[in-house]
Amino acid sequence: MTNKYVGVWGVFEEDYAEGLEKAFQRYKEAGIKHVMYGGIAHTFDVHEEFYRDTKIDPWIQINYEKNVGDAFGTKFNLITSEFNDLNALAGEYGLSLDFDITPGVSDPIVEAYPDTAVVDIEGKTSKHWMCPSNQDVRAYFYGRTEDILRNYKGIREVELDVVSIDFYDPQVVPDWVLPELYPLRQLAIGNCFCDHCVKKAKDAGLQVDKIKAEIAEIYKTATTLTYENFKDQAEAYRGAFDVMRFVIKHPELMQWLKFRGEAVDDFVIGMNKLVKSVDPSILISSDLVSPSFSWTLGQMYHTQPAITDLTKLMLYHKRIGSFEVKPLKRIQQAIPEIKESELLDQYFRLKAFDGPDSFQGFVDEGVSVENVYYEVKKAKMEVGQHHKIIAGLVGDPPATPDDVREAVVMAHKGGADGYMLHLWYGNAPKENVVAFGEQLRALGEIE
Repeated sequence: MTNKYVGVWGVFEEDYAEGLEKAFQRYKEAGIKHVMYGGIAHTFDVHEEFYRDTKIDPWIQINYEKNVGDAFGTKFNLITSEFNDLNALAGEYGLSLDFDITPGVSDPIVEAYPDTAVVDIEGKTSKHWMCPSNQDVRAYFYGRTEDILRNYKGIREVELDVVSIDFYDPQVVPDWVLPELYPLRQLAIGNCFCDHCVKKAKDAGLQVDKIKAEIAEIYKTATTLTYENFKDQAEAYRGAFDVMRFVIKHPELMQWLKFRGEAVDDFVIGMNKLVKSVDPSILISSDLVSPSFSWTLGQMYHTQPAITDLTKLMLYHKRIGSFEVKPLKRIQQAIPEIKESELLDQYFRLKAFDGPDSFQGFVDEGVSVENVYYEVKKAKMEVGQHHKIIAGLVGDPPATPDDVREAVVMAHKGGADGYMLHLWYGNAPKENVVAFGEQLRALGEIE
C-alpha cells in the first residue's frame, strides 16, 4: 500500500461557501490526506501565559486576518469556526487539518512594532518582513505555536511558511521597493542589519563593519540605474561561472550569506525543539522556494535533514512570472531604454530557467514545466535520499488540469517523495484537484 504524502493548500472561504463536505469529498477522491488552510493559526484562542516573553500582542494578527484579510483574501469564516469541529469533520473523510504558521511576514505586526522588522544596508526598515533573530519575534511565534499545540489535540504537523530573511517578500513585491539591478540584488542586497543580526554576527566572529561597507558599495552599484550600468551587469554576469567570479572577489560576502542561512536555520531549530517537546510524533515541515535561488533568502536545502521532518519545495512554475516580473518592470521604468527581452534573458540565464521573452508572456505562462523536474531533482540531491521532498505544485489560475498533470509527472520524474497542490491564491478550477488525483493514481503514487 502506498504511503506517499499528498496534501493541498486550500482556501477555506471557498470550501466553506461550496460546502465543506463536498470539498472534503473531492480532496478524498484525489488521494489527499493533509489540508493546510492559510490563516489557520489565527483560528485558535489565545492563552496569555504563552506570550509573557514577547511584547507582540497576538490579537493584532488575528483581528487583522478576521476583519481585513491578507493578500490572499478574507479569513472571517475560518477564524470564527471551531477547529475541533472542523478537524472532526475532516477526519470523516480521512483528512488531517494540519497547522500552518507564517513566522516572518506580517504587515500589521511590523506596523505596530517597527523594531521587529528587517533592516537594510541603508538603515531602512521593512514594512512587511520580521527578522527571525529578533527575540520578540521568536518568542511570539514559539509562544503562539506552543499555545495551540498545548490546548488543541489532533494536530499532526506544524508547517513553517517562508522562514527566511529578506527586505520584502519577493512573491508580493510592494510599491515602495526600489529597483535594483540583477544579479546584484540576489547576491548581496536582501540582508538584515538589525541590531539582533549584527550582534549575532559579531558573536560568531564576523567582521560586520567590513561586510557592511562591502555590501553598501554593491548596493550603490545595483541602484545606479543607467542603461550602461545594466549592460555592464548583464554582460559581466552571464551564468554560474561568472557568479563565482563575484563570490571569489567578495569572500566576506560568502560568510555573510552563510550566516544568514544559519540565522534562518536557528529559528527553525528552536521551533523543532519546541514542537518535539510537546509531542515527538508531530511532524515539522518547512516551505522553501526553489533551490535555484532559495539561498538568496537564507533558505538552505542541505541543512534541512537535521532540522525538519519534511521539506516542501514551492516553485510556483505557472505563477512565478506574475511575481518576479514586478521588480523587472521597476527596472525598465527607471531605465526605459531596456527592452523586456533583455531583462528576461538575464533573469532566465541567472536562475537557470527558461520562459517567454515578454513580460505579459511571463505573467501568462510562467516558466516551463520542465523546471519542476530540475528543481525537485536538485532538492533531492541536496537533502539526500533519507529526507523527504514534497513537491508544491501550482493549482491556481492560470494552471489548467493539463498543467497540473504535467507538473505531477515532472515532480515524480524528479524523485518527489510527496505532493501538495497549491490553491491559496484563489479561484482554482475544481477540475485541477481532480486532475491532480487522477495523475497521481495513474503513476501509482496513490491507490
